[in-house]
Amino acid sequence: MAVRKTFILVSILICGVSLLCWLLYPDKANSGSYLDSAHGNTTYGVNRSGLLTFGYSQGNCAHCHEQHASIGGMEPDPAGGSPSKYELFRALYLDQTGMFCYACHQDPNSSGQVSMLNQFDYSRMAGGDTNICPISTRQAFQFVDTLGNPVLNCNSSSGSSHFLSDIIIFLRNQNWGFGSMVGNINPCSGCHNPHRTQKDPHGDDPNGRIVGGKLVSSVSRPSQHTDLYTWQLWGDDASERMNKYNYQPPYRFNSFTIYEPDGDITSDASRTVDYVTFCLDCHQYAINGTARDTIAINWGLNGDIHGGAAPQTCCDKGDKKAPYTDGINYVLSCLDCHEPHGSPNESLLRQEVNGAHVPNFDTHFYYNLCISCHTNLNTKHIGFIPVPTSGTDCWGCHRHGVYNYPEPLGCETCPGTTVKTF
Repeated sequence: MAVRKTFILVSILICGVSLLCWLLYPDKANSGSYLDSAHGNTTYGVNRSGLLTFGYSQGNCAHCHEQHASIGGMEPDPAGGSPSKYELFRALYLDQTGMFCYACHQDPNSSGQVSMLNQFDYSRMAGGDTNICPISTRQAFQFVDTLGNPVLNCNSSSGSSHFLSDIIIFLRNQNWGFGSMVGNINPCSGCHNPHRTQKDPHGDDPNGRIVGGKLVSSVSRPSQHTDLYTWQLWGDDASERMNKYNYQPPYRFNSFTIYEPDGDITSDASRTVDYVTFCLDCHQYAINGTARDTIAINWGLNGDIHGGAAPQTCCDKGDKKAPYTDGINYVLSCLDCHEPHGSPNESLLRQEVNGAHVPNFDTHFYYNLCISCHTNLNTKHIGFIPVPTSGTDCWGCHRHGVYNYPEPLGCETCPGTTVKTF
């Protein structure tokens, strides 16, 4: 009897504490911001197919977390294996090809999520391109293998992806609150807070850009990570958009009248998330990775010509295509040229840039990418051997962190050429 009374008292205490926590902290994962997230939304949120017979509502925590590794006396699909971190239904991270998030964020035909939509890349979602590969987040990360080497994917053998194992190590080493054990870190959580992330902010529904009185965003800055509950979205405040810079949105695919990221006829920089600040959380550092090294990028006044150095009038070469023909050098967003997950091209370079489709290109042959925004490249390189073509190694002179403001250096040292003076 004494044991039973003790059990009842403990149960009442736990319930009381739980109620008090809910009243004091309504923005935790059980309410508030989680219900505003893409995962917690009761209309289109998480809805694991393996739980359909158990009656859980859409967005319920149990679609990702199994408190006792079983429900109703059985383990729902996917089943098997050892208990996973954070009571997740599958391993948090194995390698580039296997991790928890892939259970849903893969080809809709094999996704564990009911009615999963295609997850196209930024070139299609924001740029309006017609590419159909990659079709999912998982496929976007499969342009490299578990060692970081390019693999055949989307008919490309020179593609690239963020290498997830290196991201885990980097997050651990930064002491940003991700913990000291690499085995406890999900690389996707470096850029996305799973309890807050929202749907793609580049939809064509103006009313869909606002949730809870704030702009929609899917990313969270890794340097601001404290825990999954207080870690805020980045880009949902007006001060976290590209209009804080001298920024011109590029055209969408096959158009000279509508702009990224959502096909509006108005050139509005406030509709693009400030991906410069977001990406530089990591890329301001030189990163010595296990698969590849990454140089530090200087987007400041004395850095890359596409960055903070751009507004200085000394650097206008007069070789721009619309909408950059007004004589102003604009600060670019990182995602104007790069994919956040992976690309059929090297260095995560996009399949579509400034309204033009970019054919898959071989190592360092950036010509077809550069002519999306630049013109008269032949006359700008008089005497250059060979004349710039689709097989030209533009990367040899034009790349981050090597030849920066005010203009590419070393041109005069190229033997046998008389490069035009800008």
